Amino acid sequence: MKNSIYIFLILIAWILVSCVKFPDPRPGPIKPSDKITMGEAKVSDSFSWSTSNSVEVIITGLPTIVTVKSTLSISLQDGTRLYSLLHNMSQDLRLKIIVPSETTNLTLKYGSMEYNLKIIGNKAEFSFIPDIPEEIEVP
Repeated sequence: MKNSIYIFLILIAWILVSCVKFPDPRPGPIKPSDKITMGEAKVSDSFSWSTSNSVEVIITGLPTIVTVKSTLSISLQDGTRLYSLLHNMSQDLRLKIIVPSETTNLTLKYGSMEYNLKIIGNKAEFSFIPDIPEEIEVP
């Protein structure tokens, strides 16, 4: 008796499931009216198609009596090196590098020193000359 009830329930479930229409997982053919040509695409005039920017890096040297040379490297924040050379600290340097358009900071390493350079208006500036605050006069 129990077997016949199970068979009856399975038969009912099979009939109910076989009547249900499931959606086709494959996409249908693309109709010519669905296609958009490049001429029809609308893009804002301010939209930039470029995925990279040219950044001018300006480095001001520090005049020294003794020649100081070390490896100067410029990298992205993730460590990807963009530029590297043996540099004399007393010399100025201007160069253009290509960076991804979302880049806002660069890392400059000179020997064991590491500096963070902000990119402002497609320029990144660095000076080996330290900022020395003016002395405050005490009355």
